[in-house]
Amino acid sequence: MTADRTTVRSVLATSDPVFAAQCQRALAGTNQQLLATVALAELVDATRRLAPELVLLDADGADVAALKVLATKVMLVSDARLVLISAYLAPGSPLLGALLQSIAASFVQKSRGPSWLGLPDDDRAGFVAALNAAFAGSDGGRGADSSSGGGRR
Repeated sequence: MTADRTTVRSVLATSDPVFAAQCQRALAGTNQQLLATVALAELVDATRRLAPELVLLDADGADVAALKVLATKVMLVSDARLVLISAYLAPGSPLLGALLQSIAASFVQKSRGPSWLGLPDDDRAGFVAALNAAFAGSDGGRGADSSSGGGRR
């Protein structure tokens, strides 16, 4: 099984209702099934209940220490792959580096700023492709060796 041929069950944790709506729109009609959009405080319970394969964690506006604690709790209750999503953090930034050293997660940057108001279709396709790459990097099929750093914990 490969990530592009299977349905990837996801949960999104965000405090931004605009991003939540745009993420739902971006994932519609793709292999990504968005099971729920929840507040950060509800993520551990939703992850335990819904058993997603991918947990999308919107880091914008969240306290870094709280994100680390939340991600750790999610990893204790689930084998889901964590994906940090942000418009403000950038690859190579010290804050992102510190986060990714503390939690086992992939990073996907939001395409255009803190919200996706008017996000063009080609940007949504890129976002979905990045999520698929994050899932594939975690041995998305769960069949082979998961020692690549992202599969089962």
